[in-house]
Amino acid sequence: MDMGHRMVIALVLLYLHYSSGFLITDARPGVIRVAPGDTVTLFCAVDDDYEWCKFYHPSGSFCDFEWKRSTGNITRQTCGLSDRVRFHGKYDDRECGITFTATEEDTGIWKCEIEEYVIWRSRGAGRVETAQMNVTVHTPTTQATVGTTSPTVTASSSTEVSTSSTVTASLSTEVPTSTPISPTQNTEPMDTTSVHTPTKD
Repeated sequence: MDMGHRMVIALVLLYLHYSSGFLITDARPGVIRVAPGDTVTLFCAVDDDYEWCKFYHPSGSFCDFEWKRSTGNITRQTCGLSDRVRFHGKYDDRECGITFTATEEDTGIWKCEIEEYVIWRSRGAGRVETAQMNVTVHTPTTQATVGTTSPTVTASSSTEVSTSSTVTASLSTEVPTSTPISPTQNTEPMDTTSVHTPTKD
């Protein structure tokens, strides 16, 4: 095969490659709201083989993963998010994702960036697709009702307590008038003439 035919084949293969497209077919969740300590999974999938997958934190830090054909697996490269980020997904299904435990610093826009696989080429040779996810990490605020051990007594007509029964006794304060009653006396003057005075013999 001469050089001309090889050039034509290379151009046809190149055309077929780029006409096939390289697109993100799934990115989830689009928006998620979690509490600190919850497990978060961010996930992207494409319609063709990829070689590099990178996830950007809202702070600008990122974790970079590379498909190694020689070892047949995904290898984590540079990662500014420490060891709390783990790869999630199946490369054979063209998936790339991460799992981590949420903190309030993780609130914001995350981004996945996937570069297609180009045989015998280095990074930057393939097309790159990106997708964004909005993560909110928020501590729920609940208004706790604190009960007291001393009950609050609300006075009402049904809870009236008679501490001193004011009984208005209908005491008869009428004291009978002590009108001295004198024995019956003969108030007529004594007739001294009728009194016999014995004489002395």
